[in-house]
Amino acid sequence: MGKRQRRRKRQKQGEQGQSAAGQRHFLPGDQQRLVEVLLEPGLTRQDAETCLAYWAFAEPGSWLHKVTDIGSSNQVLRTVKEFSRAALLTRLCPECLNPITVTTRSEMSALGLWSPDRFPRQESTSTSRCPDCRAAAAAAQRQDEERAREEKKKAAQAQVDKASTWVADHQSVPFPSDFPSVPDALALLTMIDIMVQTEQDTFGPLGTIKYTLGLSRTADIDTIRNLHHQRWIAPALPATIADFAFNEDNTVQSVYVDRVPWRLAHTFGEDLSCARREAAEGVTHLLLKKPTRLRDIVIELEAVTALAYLDGLLDRSYNEPPVPEYRRQEAHDTFEEALVNGFNLRQLIAVAWMAASSSVSWGQRTPGLKAGSVSAACVTNIKRRIEVAHDRPVPEYDVPNWINFPATHATVTKLLRQHEAVADALHRFRILRQRIVTRDIESFGYGSDAEDLEFCRDETEVTFALITPDGRLTFQAKTPSSMRDEVSSGGGAADRIILHEPRTLHAYVGELIIPTADNDNPVANEILRILDCYDGPFYGSIAFFSVGARSNEPKDLDPQQRELLTLAHQVAATRTGLSSGQH
Repeated sequence: MGKRQRRRKRQKQGEQGQSAAGQRHFLPGDQQRLVEVLLEPGLTRQDAETCLAYWAFAEPGSWLHKVTDIGSSNQVLRTVKEFSRAALLTRLCPECLNPITVTTRSEMSALGLWSPDRFPRQESTSTSRCPDCRAAAAAAQRQDEERAREEKKKAAQAQVDKASTWVADHQSVPFPSDFPSVPDALALLTMIDIMVQTEQDTFGPLGTIKYTLGLSRTADIDTIRNLHHQRWIAPALPATIADFAFNEDNTVQSVYVDRVPWRLAHTFGEDLSCARREAAEGVTHLLLKKPTRLRDIVIELEAVTALAYLDGLLDRSYNEPPVPEYRRQEAHDTFEEALVNGFNLRQLIAVAWMAASSSVSWGQRTPGLKAGSVSAACVTNIKRRIEVAHDRPVPEYDVPNWINFPATHATVTKLLRQHEAVADALHRFRILRQRIVTRDIESFGYGSDAEDLEFCRDETEVTFALITPDGRLTFQAKTPSSMRDEVSSGGGAADRIILHEPRTLHAYVGELIIPTADNDNPVANEILRILDCYDGPFYGSIAFFSVGARSNEPKDLDPQQRELLTLAHQVAATRTGLSSGQH
Protein backbone atom coordinates (compact mmCIF):
# COMPACT_ATOMS: atom_id res chain seq x y z
CA MET A 1 0.00 0.00 0.00
CA GLY A 2 1.45 3.38 -1.09
CA LYS A 3 1.64 6.60 0.94
CA ARG A 4 -1.32 8.21 -0.85
CA GLN A 5 -3.50 5.15 -0.25
CA ARG A 6 -2.56 5.11 3.41
CA ARG A 7 -3.41 8.81 3.67
CA ARG A 8 -6.83 8.30 2.10
CA LYS A 9 -7.54 5.36 4.34
CA ARG A 10 -6.67 7.35 7.47
CA GLN A 11 -8.69 10.34 6.27
CA LYS A 12 -11.67 8.09 5.71
CA GLN A 13 -11.24 6.59 9.17
CA GLY A 14 -10.98 10.12 10.59
CA GLU A 15 -14.16 11.19 8.77
CA GLN A 16 -15.98 8.15 10.08
CA GLY A 17 -14.80 8.96 13.60
CA GLN A 18 -15.91 12.58 13.26
CA SER A 19 -19.29 11.50 11.83
CA ALA A 20 -19.81 9.31 14.84
CA ALA A 21 -18.97 12.20 17.15
CA GLY A 22 -20.85 14.90 15.20
CA GLN A 23 -19.99 17.47 12.60
CA ARG A 24 -16.46 18.31 11.49
CA HIS A 25 -14.87 21.64 12.38
CA PHE A 26 -12.84 23.39 9.69
CA LEU A 27 -10.99 26.66 10.14
CA PRO A 28 -11.24 29.43 9.15
CA GLY A 29 -14.42 27.90 7.64
CA ASP A 30 -15.89 25.43 5.18
CA GLN A 31 -14.96 27.69 2.25
CA GLN A 32 -11.28 27.69 3.20
CA ARG A 33 -10.24 24.54 4.95
CA LEU A 34 -6.78 25.16 6.36
CA VAL A 35 -7.09 23.58 9.79
CA GLU A 36 -9.42 20.96 11.20
CA VAL A 37 -10.08 20.78 14.93
CA LEU A 38 -10.17 17.14 16.00
CA LEU A 39 -12.19 16.55 19.16
CA GLU A 40 -12.00 13.48 21.31
CA PRO A 41 -15.27 11.55 21.59
CA GLY A 42 -17.25 11.81 24.80
CA LEU A 43 -16.29 15.35 25.81
CA THR A 44 -18.94 17.71 27.21
CA ARG A 45 -20.50 20.52 25.18
CA GLN A 46 -18.69 23.10 27.35
CA ASP A 47 -15.31 21.45 26.79
CA ALA A 48 -16.01 21.29 23.04
CA GLU A 49 -16.86 24.99 22.96
CA THR A 50 -13.67 25.76 24.90
CA CYS A 51 -11.53 23.83 22.41
CA LEU A 52 -13.20 25.39 19.36
CA ALA A 53 -12.84 28.90 20.80
CA TYR A 54 -9.18 28.21 21.60
CA TRP A 55 -8.37 27.21 18.02
CA ALA A 56 -10.61 29.75 16.22
CA PHE A 57 -8.92 32.12 13.76
CA ALA A 58 -9.94 34.12 10.70
CA GLU A 59 -6.51 34.49 9.16
CA PRO A 60 -3.29 32.57 9.93
CA GLY A 61 -1.13 34.61 12.25
CA SER A 62 -3.79 35.83 14.71
CA TRP A 63 -6.24 34.06 17.01
CA LEU A 64 -9.85 35.22 17.46
CA HIS A 65 -9.76 34.84 21.23
CA LYS A 66 -7.21 35.38 23.92
CA VAL A 67 -6.87 32.45 26.27
CA THR A 68 -7.83 34.62 29.24
CA ASP A 69 -11.03 35.63 27.39
CA ILE A 70 -12.03 31.98 27.17
CA GLY A 71 -11.46 31.15 30.82
CA SER A 72 -8.78 30.30 33.34
CA SER A 73 -5.53 29.83 31.45
CA ASN A 74 -4.55 26.64 33.26
CA GLN A 75 -8.02 25.15 32.89
CA VAL A 76 -8.27 26.07 29.20
CA LEU A 77 -4.86 24.61 28.33
CA ARG A 78 -5.56 21.44 30.31
CA THR A 79 -8.87 20.94 28.47
CA VAL A 80 -7.40 21.69 25.03
CA LYS A 81 -4.48 19.30 25.48
CA GLU A 82 -6.71 16.54 26.78
CA PHE A 83 -9.59 16.70 24.30
CA SER A 84 -8.39 18.30 21.06
CA ARG A 85 -5.81 18.56 18.33
CA ALA A 86 -5.42 20.88 15.38
CA ALA A 87 -4.67 19.21 12.04
CA LEU A 88 -2.96 21.36 9.39
CA LEU A 89 -4.80 20.14 6.31
CA THR A 90 -2.33 21.71 3.88
CA ARG A 91 0.82 20.49 5.68
CA LEU A 92 1.31 16.76 5.23
CA CYS A 93 3.63 14.30 7.00
CA PRO A 94 6.33 13.05 4.59
CA GLU A 95 5.96 9.54 6.02
CA CYS A 96 2.22 8.84 6.20
CA LEU A 97 0.91 11.85 4.13
CA ASN A 98 -1.59 12.68 6.90
CA PRO A 99 -1.95 16.28 8.12
CA ILE A 100 0.57 17.46 10.72
CA THR A 101 -1.15 17.91 14.09
CA VAL A 102 -0.38 20.19 17.02
CA THR A 103 -1.81 20.26 20.53
CA THR A 104 -1.24 23.91 21.50
CA ARG A 105 -0.86 27.32 19.91
CA SER A 106 2.81 27.27 21.00
CA GLU A 107 3.40 24.15 18.93
CA MET A 108 1.67 25.87 15.99
CA SER A 109 4.01 28.86 16.28
CA ALA A 110 7.03 26.57 16.61
CA LEU A 111 6.36 25.21 13.13
CA GLY A 112 7.32 28.61 11.72
CA LEU A 113 4.14 28.78 9.59
CA TRP A 114 1.83 30.92 11.73
CA SER A 115 1.69 34.01 9.57
CA PRO A 116 -0.51 34.99 6.58
CA ASP A 117 2.31 34.88 4.07
CA ARG A 118 3.88 31.62 5.25
CA PHE A 119 0.91 29.40 6.04
CA PRO A 120 0.47 27.00 3.07
CA ARG A 121 -2.79 27.42 1.13
CA GLN A 122 -2.21 24.29 -0.93
CA GLU A 123 -1.09 20.82 0.13
CA SER A 124 2.63 20.68 0.82
CA THR A 125 4.92 18.16 2.44
CA SER A 126 6.48 18.97 5.79
CA THR A 127 10.18 18.54 6.43
CA SER A 128 9.41 16.78 9.72
CA ARG A 129 7.21 13.84 10.52
CA CYS A 130 3.96 13.96 12.41
CA PRO A 131 3.82 13.00 16.11
CA ASP A 132 2.39 9.57 15.34
CA CYS A 133 5.14 8.80 12.85
CA ARG A 134 7.75 10.17 15.20
CA ALA A 135 6.39 8.00 17.98
CA ALA A 136 6.32 4.98 15.67
CA ALA A 137 9.87 5.69 14.50
CA ALA A 138 11.03 6.13 18.10
CA ALA A 139 9.38 2.83 19.04
CA ALA A 140 11.01 1.12 16.06
CA GLN A 141 14.37 2.62 17.00
CA ARG A 142 13.95 1.40 20.57
CA GLN A 143 13.17 -2.06 19.27
CA ASP A 144 16.20 -1.97 17.00
CA GLU A 145 18.40 -0.77 19.85
CA GLU A 146 17.02 -3.45 22.15
CA ARG A 147 17.59 -6.05 19.45
CA ALA A 148 21.14 -4.75 18.93
CA ARG A 149 21.76 -4.87 22.68
CA GLU A 150 20.52 -8.44 22.81
CA GLU A 151 22.66 -9.42 19.85
CA LYS A 152 25.66 -7.69 21.38
CA LYS A 153 24.98 -9.40 24.70
CA LYS A 154 24.73 -12.79 22.98
CA ALA A 155 27.91 -12.12 21.01
CA ALA A 156 29.72 -11.05 24.18
CA GLN A 157 28.54 -14.18 25.99
CA ALA A 158 29.66 -16.27 23.04
CA GLN A 159 33.06 -14.61 23.20
CA VAL A 160 33.22 -15.20 26.96
CA ASP A 161 32.42 -18.88 26.42
CA LYS A 162 34.94 -19.20 23.58
CA ALA A 163 37.65 -17.38 25.55
CA SER A 164 36.97 -19.55 28.63
CA THR A 165 37.17 -22.66 26.47
CA TRP A 166 40.38 -21.43 24.85
CA VAL A 167 41.98 -20.82 28.26
CA ALA A 168 40.73 -24.19 29.57
CA ASP A 169 42.10 -26.00 26.49
CA HIS A 170 45.60 -25.13 27.68
CA GLN A 171 45.17 -27.82 30.34
CA SER A 172 45.59 -30.50 27.68
CA VAL A 173 48.57 -28.92 25.92
CA PRO A 174 51.53 -31.36 25.79
CA PHE A 175 54.84 -30.85 27.55
CA PRO A 176 57.25 -28.36 25.93
CA SER A 177 59.32 -30.04 23.26
CA ASP A 178 61.89 -27.27 22.72
CA PHE A 179 64.09 -25.37 25.13
CA PRO A 180 63.55 -21.60 24.86
CA SER A 181 66.29 -19.25 23.74
CA VAL A 182 68.63 -18.08 26.48
CA PRO A 183 66.99 -14.61 26.86
CA ASP A 184 63.53 -16.22 26.97
CA ALA A 185 64.69 -18.85 29.45
CA LEU A 186 66.12 -16.11 31.68
CA ALA A 187 62.81 -14.30 31.54
CA LEU A 188 60.96 -17.52 32.44
CA LEU A 189 63.26 -18.14 35.40
CA THR A 190 62.80 -14.53 36.51
CA MET A 191 59.01 -14.84 36.28
CA ILE A 192 59.17 -17.95 38.45
CA ASP A 193 61.34 -16.13 41.02
CA ILE A 194 58.89 -13.22 41.11
CA MET A 195 55.94 -15.58 41.61
CA VAL A 196 57.77 -17.26 44.50
CA GLN A 197 58.76 -13.94 46.13
CA THR A 198 55.26 -12.44 45.80
CA GLU A 199 53.56 -15.73 46.76
CA GLN A 200 51.45 -15.55 43.61
CA ASP A 201 50.56 -18.31 41.17
CA THR A 202 50.70 -15.96 38.18
CA PHE A 203 52.92 -13.24 36.76
CA GLY A 204 51.68 -9.97 35.26
CA PRO A 205 49.83 -8.71 33.36
CA LEU A 206 52.90 -7.32 31.64
CA GLY A 207 51.21 -3.99 31.00
CA THR A 208 50.75 -3.33 34.75
CA ILE A 209 54.36 -3.72 35.92
CA LYS A 210 56.72 -0.76 36.11
CA TYR A 211 59.88 -2.58 35.09
CA THR A 212 61.01 -4.69 32.15
CA LEU A 213 62.10 -8.30 32.18
CA GLY A 214 64.65 -7.86 29.40
CA LEU A 215 65.97 -5.17 27.12
CA SER A 216 62.66 -3.41 26.46
CA ARG A 217 58.89 -3.72 26.76
CA THR A 218 58.69 -4.79 23.12
CA ALA A 219 61.24 -7.53 23.77
CA ASP A 220 59.22 -8.65 26.81
CA ILE A 221 56.08 -9.00 24.69
CA ASP A 222 58.01 -11.11 22.17
CA THR A 223 59.39 -13.24 25.00
CA ILE A 224 55.94 -13.94 26.49
CA ARG A 225 54.64 -14.78 23.02
CA ASN A 226 57.55 -17.18 22.40
CA LEU A 227 57.17 -18.93 25.76
CA HIS A 228 53.45 -19.35 25.11
CA HIS A 229 53.97 -20.76 21.63
CA GLN A 230 56.61 -23.16 22.97
CA ARG A 231 54.12 -24.31 25.66
CA TRP A 232 56.12 -23.19 28.69
CA ILE A 233 53.47 -20.83 30.02
CA ALA A 234 49.70 -20.48 29.73
CA PRO A 235 47.30 -17.55 30.10
CA ALA A 236 45.41 -17.30 33.37
CA LEU A 237 42.45 -15.47 34.83
CA PRO A 238 41.19 -12.86 35.55
CA ALA A 239 40.76 -11.62 32.00
CA THR A 240 38.08 -9.86 29.97
CA ILE A 241 36.99 -10.34 26.37
CA ALA A 242 38.80 -7.08 25.58
CA ASP A 243 42.03 -8.98 26.27
CA PHE A 244 41.43 -11.31 23.31
CA ALA A 245 41.19 -10.93 19.54
CA PHE A 246 38.33 -12.89 17.98
CA ASN A 247 37.56 -14.30 14.57
CA GLU A 248 34.24 -13.58 12.84
CA ASP A 249 32.73 -16.74 14.38
CA ASN A 250 33.78 -15.50 17.87
CA THR A 251 36.51 -18.10 18.25
CA VAL A 252 39.70 -16.82 19.83
CA GLN A 253 42.27 -15.69 17.31
CA SER A 254 44.93 -14.56 19.79
CA VAL A 255 45.44 -12.97 23.18
CA TYR A 256 47.02 -9.61 23.96
CA VAL A 257 50.03 -10.89 25.85
CA ASP A 258 50.49 -7.74 27.93
CA ARG A 259 46.90 -7.70 29.22
CA VAL A 260 46.52 -11.09 30.92
CA PRO A 261 48.39 -12.81 33.75
CA TRP A 262 50.51 -15.86 32.96
CA ARG A 263 51.21 -19.10 34.82
CA LEU A 264 53.38 -22.11 34.20
CA ALA A 265 51.94 -24.54 31.66
CA HIS A 266 49.43 -27.00 33.13
CA THR A 267 51.58 -29.90 32.01
CA PHE A 268 53.98 -29.12 34.87
CA GLY A 269 51.19 -30.06 37.28
CA GLU A 270 48.47 -28.29 39.24
CA ASP A 271 50.60 -28.23 42.40
CA LEU A 272 52.03 -24.88 41.34
CA SER A 273 54.66 -24.80 44.07
CA CYS A 274 56.16 -28.08 42.86
CA ALA A 275 55.65 -27.04 39.24
CA ARG A 276 57.61 -23.83 39.75
CA ARG A 277 60.41 -25.69 41.51
CA GLU A 278 60.64 -28.37 38.81
CA ALA A 279 60.61 -25.84 35.96
CA ALA A 280 63.16 -23.60 37.70
CA GLU A 281 65.53 -26.52 38.32
CA GLY A 282 65.34 -27.66 34.70
CA VAL A 283 65.81 -24.19 33.24
CA THR A 284 68.64 -23.37 35.64
CA HIS A 285 70.50 -26.57 34.76
CA LEU A 286 70.34 -25.87 31.04
CA LEU A 287 71.27 -22.19 31.42
CA LEU A 288 74.34 -23.04 33.47
CA LYS A 289 75.64 -24.89 30.41
CA LYS A 290 75.80 -21.59 28.49
CA PRO A 291 78.02 -19.27 30.59
CA THR A 292 79.40 -17.42 27.54
CA ARG A 293 75.93 -16.48 26.35
CA LEU A 294 74.99 -15.45 29.88
CA ARG A 295 77.96 -13.07 30.03
CA ASP A 296 76.93 -11.57 26.69
CA ILE A 297 73.44 -10.95 28.04
CA VAL A 298 74.84 -9.21 31.12
CA ILE A 299 76.71 -6.83 28.81
CA GLU A 300 73.55 -6.17 26.76
CA LEU A 301 71.47 -5.47 29.87
CA GLU A 302 74.07 -3.20 31.43
CA ALA A 303 74.49 -1.24 28.19
CA VAL A 304 70.74 -0.60 28.20
CA THR A 305 70.93 0.40 31.86
CA ALA A 306 73.78 2.85 31.20
CA LEU A 307 71.77 4.50 28.42
CA ALA A 308 68.73 4.72 30.70
CA TYR A 309 70.90 6.38 33.33
CA LEU A 310 72.15 8.96 30.81
CA ASP A 311 68.56 9.79 29.75
CA GLY A 312 67.45 10.10 33.35
CA LEU A 313 70.45 12.24 34.32
CA LEU A 314 69.82 14.68 31.48
CA ASP A 315 66.18 15.03 32.46
CA ARG A 316 66.46 15.06 36.25
CA SER A 317 69.58 17.16 36.73
CA TYR A 318 69.70 19.40 33.66
CA ASN A 319 66.15 19.51 32.27
CA GLU A 320 67.48 18.35 28.91
CA PRO A 321 65.69 15.93 26.54
CA PRO A 322 66.94 12.32 26.28
CA VAL A 323 69.54 11.25 23.74
CA PRO A 324 67.97 11.88 20.30
CA GLU A 325 66.77 8.90 18.35
CA TYR A 326 69.38 9.21 15.61
CA ARG A 327 72.21 8.78 18.15
CA ARG A 328 70.69 6.22 20.52
CA GLN A 329 72.10 3.18 18.74
CA GLU A 330 75.53 4.80 18.69
CA ALA A 331 75.31 5.50 22.42
CA HIS A 332 74.20 1.92 23.13
CA ASP A 333 77.02 0.47 21.02
CA THR A 334 79.55 2.72 22.76
CA PHE A 335 78.50 1.48 26.19
CA GLU A 336 78.40 -2.14 25.01
CA GLU A 337 81.87 -1.98 23.46
CA ALA A 338 83.25 -0.47 26.65
CA LEU A 339 81.79 -3.32 28.72
CA VAL A 340 83.27 -5.88 26.33
CA ASN A 341 86.68 -4.21 26.69
CA GLY A 342 86.70 -4.43 30.47
CA PHE A 343 84.75 -1.46 31.81
CA ASN A 344 82.15 -2.19 34.44
CA LEU A 345 78.74 -0.54 34.83
CA ARG A 346 79.82 1.62 37.78
CA GLN A 347 82.63 3.08 35.66
CA LEU A 348 80.22 3.80 32.80
CA ILE A 349 77.94 5.63 35.24
CA ALA A 350 80.90 7.83 36.21
CA VAL A 351 81.84 8.46 32.56
CA ALA A 352 78.23 9.33 31.67
CA TRP A 353 77.98 11.74 34.62
CA MET A 354 81.17 13.57 33.65
CA ALA A 355 80.23 13.67 29.96
CA ALA A 356 76.77 15.09 30.74
CA SER A 357 78.23 17.76 33.03
CA SER A 358 80.76 18.80 30.40
CA SER A 359 78.18 18.85 27.58
CA VAL A 360 75.74 20.95 29.58
CA SER A 361 78.49 23.47 30.37
CA TRP A 362 79.29 23.68 26.65
CA GLY A 363 75.62 24.24 25.87
CA GLN A 364 75.39 27.08 28.37
CA ARG A 365 78.38 28.79 26.72
CA THR A 366 77.03 28.33 23.20
CA PRO A 367 73.93 30.38 22.32
CA GLY A 368 71.44 29.42 19.62
CA LEU A 369 71.69 25.63 19.96
CA LYS A 370 68.79 23.52 18.75
CA ALA A 371 66.85 21.39 21.22
CA GLY A 372 68.62 18.07 21.77
CA SER A 373 72.07 19.37 20.80
CA VAL A 374 73.41 19.01 24.35
CA SER A 375 72.04 15.47 24.63
CA ALA A 376 73.60 14.53 21.29
CA ALA A 377 76.92 16.06 22.38
CA CYS A 378 76.91 13.73 25.40
CA VAL A 379 77.34 10.73 23.09
CA THR A 380 80.40 12.28 21.45
CA ASN A 381 81.79 13.23 24.84
CA ILE A 382 81.29 9.71 26.23
CA LYS A 383 83.08 8.12 23.27
CA ARG A 384 86.04 10.47 23.70
CA ARG A 385 86.29 9.87 27.45
CA ILE A 386 86.15 6.10 27.04
CA GLU A 387 88.88 6.19 24.38
CA VAL A 388 91.26 8.16 26.59
CA ALA A 389 90.40 6.18 29.72
CA HIS A 390 92.01 2.92 28.60
CA ASP A 391 95.40 3.94 29.98
CA ARG A 392 94.28 5.70 33.16
CA PRO A 393 92.14 4.83 36.20
CA VAL A 394 88.40 5.43 35.91
CA PRO A 395 86.30 6.27 38.99
CA GLU A 396 83.27 4.17 39.88
CA TYR A 397 79.88 5.68 40.81
CA ASP A 398 76.99 3.80 42.36
CA VAL A 399 73.94 3.20 40.21
CA PRO A 400 71.25 5.56 41.62
CA ASN A 401 68.14 4.05 43.13
CA TRP A 402 65.89 5.68 40.53
CA ILE A 403 67.32 3.35 37.89
CA ASN A 404 65.42 0.07 37.50
CA PHE A 405 67.60 -2.75 36.23
CA PRO A 406 65.84 -5.16 33.86
CA ALA A 407 64.54 -7.92 36.12
CA THR A 408 66.56 -10.61 34.34
CA HIS A 409 69.79 -8.84 35.34
CA ALA A 410 69.58 -10.20 38.90
CA THR A 411 68.80 -13.67 37.56
CA VAL A 412 71.68 -13.84 35.12
CA THR A 413 74.24 -12.47 37.59
CA LYS A 414 73.09 -15.06 40.14
CA LEU A 415 73.53 -17.83 37.57
CA LEU A 416 77.03 -16.64 36.72
CA ARG A 417 77.98 -16.60 40.39
CA GLN A 418 76.73 -20.18 40.68
CA HIS A 419 78.69 -21.17 37.60
CA GLU A 420 81.88 -19.59 38.89
CA ALA A 421 81.41 -21.20 42.31
CA VAL A 422 81.27 -24.71 40.83
CA ALA A 423 83.40 -24.23 37.73
CA ASP A 424 86.46 -25.98 39.18
CA ALA A 425 84.47 -28.85 40.68
CA LEU A 426 82.46 -29.26 37.46
CA HIS A 427 85.68 -29.32 35.41
CA ARG A 428 87.17 -32.02 37.61
CA PHE A 429 83.88 -33.95 37.49
CA ARG A 430 83.90 -34.01 33.70
CA ILE A 431 87.52 -35.15 33.50
CA LEU A 432 86.91 -37.89 36.07
CA ARG A 433 83.72 -39.09 34.38
CA GLN A 434 85.52 -39.39 31.06
CA ARG A 435 88.31 -41.32 32.79
CA ILE A 436 85.78 -43.75 34.32
CA VAL A 437 83.95 -44.17 31.01
CA THR A 438 87.23 -44.98 29.26
CA ARG A 439 88.20 -47.43 32.01
CA ASP A 440 84.83 -49.19 31.78
CA ILE A 441 85.15 -49.56 28.01
CA GLU A 442 88.66 -51.00 28.32
CA SER A 443 87.64 -53.44 31.06
CA PHE A 444 84.37 -54.50 29.40
CA GLY A 445 86.01 -57.48 27.64
CA TYR A 446 87.81 -58.70 30.76
CA GLY A 447 86.74 -60.22 34.01
CA SER A 448 84.59 -63.28 34.65
CA ASP A 449 80.90 -63.82 35.27
CA ALA A 450 81.79 -65.44 38.58
CA GLU A 451 83.57 -62.26 39.57
CA ASP A 452 80.33 -60.35 39.09
CA LEU A 453 78.06 -63.03 40.44
CA GLU A 454 79.70 -63.05 43.86
CA PHE A 455 77.84 -59.74 44.41
CA CYS A 456 74.46 -61.13 43.36
CA ARG A 457 73.30 -62.24 46.76
CA ASP A 458 71.07 -59.73 48.63
CA GLU A 459 72.69 -60.67 51.95
CA THR A 460 76.07 -59.36 50.79
CA GLU A 461 76.72 -55.81 51.90
CA VAL A 462 77.71 -53.24 49.28
CA THR A 463 78.97 -49.66 49.65
CA PHE A 464 76.62 -47.12 48.06
CA ALA A 465 75.96 -43.37 48.13
CA LEU A 466 72.71 -42.08 49.63
CA ILE A 467 71.39 -38.54 49.10
CA THR A 468 68.58 -37.72 51.52
CA PRO A 469 65.91 -35.01 51.03
CA ASP A 470 67.84 -32.62 53.28
CA GLY A 471 70.65 -32.64 50.68
CA ARG A 472 73.21 -34.70 52.62
CA LEU A 473 75.47 -37.23 50.92
CA THR A 474 76.54 -40.29 52.90
CA PHE A 475 78.36 -43.50 51.93
CA GLN A 476 76.86 -46.55 53.60
CA ALA A 477 77.46 -50.28 53.59
CA LYS A 478 74.24 -52.32 53.58
CA THR A 479 72.67 -55.19 51.72
CA PRO A 480 70.95 -54.38 48.41
CA SER A 481 67.53 -55.08 49.94
CA SER A 482 68.27 -52.61 52.77
CA MET A 483 69.47 -50.07 50.18
CA ARG A 484 66.14 -50.40 48.35
CA ASP A 485 64.30 -49.96 51.65
CA GLU A 486 66.17 -46.67 52.18
CA VAL A 487 64.77 -45.20 48.97
CA SER A 488 61.29 -46.76 49.16
CA SER A 489 60.52 -45.61 52.72
CA GLY A 490 60.82 -49.10 54.11
CA GLY A 491 58.06 -50.96 52.33
CA GLY A 492 57.36 -49.52 48.92
CA ALA A 493 58.92 -50.32 45.60
CA ALA A 494 62.21 -49.10 44.18
CA ASP A 495 62.93 -48.36 40.54
CA ARG A 496 66.37 -48.65 38.94
CA ILE A 497 67.87 -45.84 36.82
CA ILE A 498 70.57 -46.98 34.40
CA LEU A 499 73.11 -44.29 33.65
CA HIS A 500 74.68 -44.13 30.22
CA GLU A 501 77.95 -42.52 31.29
CA PRO A 502 79.42 -44.13 33.25
CA ARG A 503 77.60 -47.37 32.44
CA THR A 504 78.81 -49.01 35.66
CA LEU A 505 76.88 -46.54 37.84
CA HIS A 506 73.17 -47.10 38.58
CA ALA A 507 70.67 -45.51 40.95
CA TYR A 508 67.62 -46.57 42.95
CA VAL A 509 64.66 -44.19 43.31
CA GLY A 510 61.48 -44.78 45.25
CA GLU A 511 58.21 -45.43 43.43
CA LEU A 512 54.89 -43.95 44.55
CA ILE A 513 56.56 -41.61 47.04
CA ILE A 514 54.13 -38.87 48.06
CA PRO A 515 55.34 -35.61 46.46
CA THR A 516 55.51 -33.34 49.49
CA ALA A 517 57.88 -30.56 50.48
CA ASP A 518 59.46 -32.87 53.07
CA ASN A 519 60.14 -35.53 50.44
CA ASP A 520 61.47 -33.12 47.81
CA ASN A 521 65.10 -33.87 46.97
CA PRO A 522 66.44 -31.06 44.75
CA VAL A 523 70.11 -32.01 45.27
CA ALA A 524 69.65 -35.60 44.13
CA ASN A 525 67.57 -34.50 41.17
CA GLU A 526 70.28 -32.03 40.20
CA ILE A 527 72.91 -34.78 40.43
CA LEU A 528 70.87 -36.82 37.95
CA ARG A 529 70.78 -33.79 35.66
CA ILE A 530 74.55 -33.40 35.93
CA LEU A 531 74.88 -37.09 35.03
CA ASP A 532 72.58 -36.45 32.01
CA CYS A 533 70.07 -39.01 33.24
CA TYR A 534 67.17 -37.00 34.64
CA ASP A 535 63.58 -38.14 34.17
CA GLY A 536 62.06 -36.74 37.34
CA PRO A 537 61.30 -35.13 39.57
CA PHE A 538 61.93 -37.89 42.11
CA TYR A 539 61.06 -37.72 45.79
CA GLY A 540 62.57 -39.25 48.89
CA SER A 541 66.14 -40.56 49.20
CA ILE A 542 68.09 -41.66 46.13
CA ALA A 543 70.89 -44.25 46.18
CA PHE A 544 73.81 -44.62 43.73
CA PHE A 545 75.68 -47.90 43.44
CA SER A 546 78.11 -49.68 41.14
CA VAL A 547 77.44 -52.63 38.84
CA GLY A 548 79.74 -55.03 37.08
CA ALA A 549 80.69 -55.06 33.41
CA ARG A 550 78.60 -58.20 32.78
CA SER A 551 75.99 -58.01 35.54
CA ASN A 552 73.58 -55.37 36.83
CA GLU A 553 73.73 -56.66 40.39
CA PRO A 554 74.78 -53.98 42.94
CA LYS A 555 78.41 -53.92 44.03
CA ASP A 556 80.70 -51.57 45.95
CA LEU A 557 81.42 -48.11 44.65
CA ASP A 558 85.09 -47.85 43.81
CA PRO A 559 87.18 -44.81 44.88
CA GLN A 560 86.83 -43.07 41.50
CA GLN A 561 83.05 -43.48 41.51
CA ARG A 562 82.87 -42.16 45.06
CA GLU A 563 84.93 -39.11 44.07
CA LEU A 564 82.73 -38.59 41.01
CA LEU A 565 79.57 -38.56 43.13
CA THR A 566 81.22 -36.27 45.68
CA LEU A 567 82.07 -33.73 42.98
CA ALA A 568 78.54 -33.99 41.48
CA HIS A 569 77.08 -33.46 44.95
CA GLN A 570 79.25 -30.38 45.49
CA VAL A 571 78.03 -28.84 42.22
CA ALA A 572 74.38 -29.77 42.83
CA ALA A 573 74.36 -28.46 46.40
CA THR A 574 75.83 -25.14 45.28
CA ARG A 575 73.36 -24.78 42.45
CA THR A 576 70.38 -25.51 44.67
CA GLY A 577 71.63 -23.26 47.47
CA LEU A 578 72.03 -26.08 50.00
CA SER A 579 75.03 -27.07 52.08
CA SER A 580 77.28 -29.66 50.46
CA GLY A 581 78.28 -31.27 53.73
CA GLN A 582 79.26 -34.96 53.53
CA HIS A 583 79.11 -37.55 56.32
